[in-house]
Amino acid sequence: MKRIRAALLPSLLPGLLLVSLAGCGYRVASKNRLAPQLRTLAVIPLENETTTFQVEQIFTRSLIHSFVERSSYRLVHDPSQADAVFSGVIYSSTANPVIFRQRAFGSTFLVTLQARVKLQDRRDGRVLYQNDQYLFREQYVINVDVRNFFSELSPALERVARDFSSSVVTTLMEGF
Repeated sequence: MKRIRAALLPSLLPGLLLVSLAGCGYRVASKNRLAPQLRTLAVIPLENETTTFQVEQIFTRSLIHSFVERSSYRLVHDPSQADAVFSGVIYSSTANPVIFRQRAFGSTFLVTLQARVKLQDRRDGRVLYQNDQYLFREQYVINVDVRNFFSELSPALERVARDFSSSVVTTLMEGF
């Protein structure tokens, strides 16, 4: 009998742990605190008021990916079918060198983006979140080889877009 108990204990332990976690209030961190009644969301393509080519397309794709990954919203293409609509405008983007190498070429840049973002309840027109001066800053290390510098532009924009989108979605989900 003791052998049976000793053999069953290791197999029952993970199950007991799961049951105890279920009762302790453990929840997924991406719970929507802003507007829990919303189920569907449409992301309108961002507008680009900068001179950075196709930045609005890269950032819109990244925002959609972040909403899918971090929220419980079901994304729809047609705003008339959504409970809420997310829209935005990127109106400023700069990249300033902050660390230089021996040849006076920047190796680390501070990327600063400014945007207007808005989440609006489509049913009653109520603005759920709006920030006309959403500021995002982050440092990025780039390839210091001048011959390969321009090949870094697209991957760098993708990294900035991913981090920016994560920041925006987290801000919305946490209700800041």
